[in-house]
Amino acid sequence: MASPLNLSSLSRPELEALVVKLLGELAEQGRVIAELRGEIARLKGLKGRPDIKPSGMDKDTEARPGGKRSKRRGRGKVVPRVVPETEILRVTPPGGSRFRSYEPYLVQDLVLGARAMRYRRERWLTPAGETLVAAGCAGISGPSCVASC
Repeated sequence: MASPLNLSSLSRPELEALVVKLLGELAEQGRVIAELRGEIARLKGLKGRPDIKPSGMDKDTEARPGGKRSKRRGRGKVVPRVVPETEILRVTPPGGSRFRSYEPYLVQDLVLGARAMRYRRERWLTPAGETLVAAGCAGISGPSCVASC
């Protein structure tokens, strides 16, 4: 460690240079201490300092070059206005068949208000390896309706 200086014997420019040097050392020590505290917290498994990025508010206050409008975002996912009712259409399978799943399709109809009906047709796998699906669409025609309607 350096010997203490007699500050009264120093001239003003020398004192100013000494203050600038000491402030620089102080800032460097503060940075090192912050790094070491972060390292200690990391080794202890504690949360470190949050990594906060600039918000970009300064960019928003500036005028946009060219006067072009920003690109608008899309609508997003469209949510149906009515909750579909679910009706299960059943089929009588031959003995030994195994239930596989349902084959869903949605029919929307307008009856003094919106009404959505979801039909769930049973699908069975017969012992012969064929898939048996329940008939549906009683009185309803459309591209997703089976030919047996």
